[in-house]
Amino acid sequence: MIISVCSFSENGQEWEKVLKFQLPDIIWITKAHEEKPSEWAKTQFAKRLPILFIGSVGIAVRIIAPLVKDKFLDSPVMVMDEGGRNLIPILSGHIGGANELARMIAAKIGATPVITTSTDVHNVYSIDVFAQKNALRIINRDAIKTVAKKFISKKEIWIKIPRNFDLGEETIPESIVIAYEDEQVTCDVEIVLTDQRAGEILQADPDTLVLIPKKYCIGMGCKKGKTFEELKGFLQATLDSQKENFLENISAISSIDMKKTEIGLVNLAQYYHVDFKTYTADQLKLIPEPESGFSSSDFVQEVTGISNVCERAALACAGEGGRLIIKKTASDGMTLAVAERIPKIITWETRN
Repeated sequence: MIISVCSFSENGQEWEKVLKFQLPDIIWITKAHEEKPSEWAKTQFAKRLPILFIGSVGIAVRIIAPLVKDKFLDSPVMVMDEGGRNLIPILSGHIGGANELARMIAAKIGATPVITTSTDVHNVYSIDVFAQKNALRIINRDAIKTVAKKFISKKEIWIKIPRNFDLGEETIPESIVIAYEDEQVTCDVEIVLTDQRAGEILQADPDTLVLIPKKYCIGMGCKKGKTFEELKGFLQATLDSQKENFLENISAISSIDMKKTEIGLVNLAQYYHVDFKTYTADQLKLIPEPESGFSSSDFVQEVTGISNVCERAALACAGEGGRLIIKKTASDGMTLAVAERIPKIITWETRN
């Protein structure tokens, strides 16, 4: 996880030290003294990185105002006062994860997270967070408001799913009723497996919130120091050449644990608002070999202890029933493979 931090005073700089000490697993990117805050923020927005301002909300709002475009793509933004008392997410609270980050940081430094999003204030289920945590692509965003209002009004929400869709092992919340796609009932939310089916539903009822599972797990490897821009360019060039709409349907990016803090890869996952999953060499060795076999490299074997990272990581990420659909592609010290997962509900929990 990368968080970019900008402070405006000596007090703020002291809090930066506290944050780095209390949250050592975070990769902190600090604004340099000579950088203009507006230009610095523009760079973070281009990479969709979370931003933490240490100062007043007013200053933060003025800096980010020209950059705010899309609540589903904008950087998550938080503000902490210089006394370290309050931590306020002000942009991309749900899809970007600013609310979750604010709670996590506040818990570590003894601050109060000030959450203002409606579903959180009313302590009700958040369907957009549910979609985010379960790698579900939201087709018609406006319908989220309708569903949220029903949750706030304490009404039941009906979710229609494919007959064989795995609902996971957790208890389904009492406010949610499950129906199946072949049942003739009107539902608030429908999970479908294809864009064609999504189009049919929206044509019949534009108010139904339609979700499609993102089913592609990306496995990647790279030489140390590859930049976010290089990795993003490689990923997009490789997947844009395919017939499938891969880029909108990435469920996670994965690699070997040696790359856990590889800043370009971490940033790439955050850019697409997906998890960055890493596995040990021993875990990757246990991945069953597909009929076509794994690509191999003596150099990768020498460095990592296994002869292939990207294909094995993609399959590890896809889990049981996953299949390799794009074998190792290499370019300029970067490798990529894609596995298709069997979609399922990962969690019904929307709060940490």
